[in-house]
Amino acid sequence: MKLKITTHSGIDEDIVEVEDYNAEDMAEKRNDTDIEAIAIGDNVYSRIDLKNIKPASEDDVAEDSN
Repeated sequence: MKLKITTHSGIDEDIVEVEDYNAEDMAEKRNDTDIEAIAIGDNVYSRIDLKNIKPASEDDVAEDSN
């Protein structure tokens, strides 16, 4: 599955491939003040820098490959 990730600090959007994605688990991690970094696929993000995480559409994936 591919996810579209945006951050507060970046202009670009990342398209990241993961084996599985659980939105509830990710929400718990993002709201846990004891966690400083979250690994998503092969990328690591600062917990507080994550803005949006959602499944990528076909258009998102096509744009990322250009």
